[in-house]
Amino acid sequence: MGLLNTGHQDQTNQQTDIGTVLKNGKEILFQGFNWESHKYNWWENLESKVGDIAKAGFTSVWLPPPTHSFSPQGYTPQNLYSLNTNYGSEHHLKALLSKMKQHKVRSMADIVINHRVGTTQGRGGIYNRFDGIPLPWDERAVTSDTGGQGNRKTGAIFQGFPNIDHTQDFVRKDIIGWLRWLRHNVGFEDFRFDFAKGFSAKYVKEYIEAARPLFCVGEFWDSCNYRGSSLDYNQDSHRQRIINWIDGTGQLSAAFDFTTKGILQVYTTYMIHAC
Repeated sequence: MGLLNTGHQDQTNQQTDIGTVLKNGKEILFQGFNWESHKYNWWENLESKVGDIAKAGFTSVWLPPPTHSFSPQGYTPQNLYSLNTNYGSEHHLKALLSKMKQHKVRSMADIVINHRVGTTQGRGGIYNRFDGIPLPWDERAVTSDTGGQGNRKTGAIFQGFPNIDHTQDFVRKDIIGWLRWLRHNVGFEDFRFDFAKGFSAKYVKEYIEAARPLFCVGEFWDSCNYRGSSLDYNQDSHRQRIINWIDGTGQLSAAFDFTTKGILQVYTTYMIHAC
């Protein structure tokens, strides 16, 4: 899948300036997992392939969410500071990141901060408290429209789970501390923001400025434009919504080109059926 990037900053120091690496036009991002990878000692499996990935010319590898999750794939996070997951242990993850750095292939952390699975029931009988684990937030950290006592969402709702209220100062402070830990202690160099349409892009900007990853990309996945059941020929407004999100991050993040993906996917399916 392609990337959309509208940044025009003149940045030269690739080690310190946010987003610099994207400006050279030579970035090739590799998705280093699939939905079943958690079944196969994935960190060890991938470590054995780092040399081949580097030789193939990939500059960054998108890894699955690295922290403890209610589901094995990692997209329902709970204890954000635990690196022991279904993909492998903390030891094996750090060995993988170390080997990637040796081969000059950057590691991309999948940042899932739109929602979080609670550990205990709060008001209303909903699991909207996070007692007994690091970042022990109470119901104030969950948006009011997903069962918490925080403010309303600043983006789309991810159904079925407590959505994090990024308007809360204490929440953003804790997220920044965690992102800095992933970046500077664990060793991730790039970030991919999951379900980016779930919270305002201005918070992504704040998080990037604080943690200073080298390269970021957002999953701003929006439905293409349709006329009835048919894909609309003109998808300019769809692509513009993605660009608006990029601009909202201060052009510090790129975004996946879901517009082109949607067009190709629909017309490829149409051609297959026509044949």
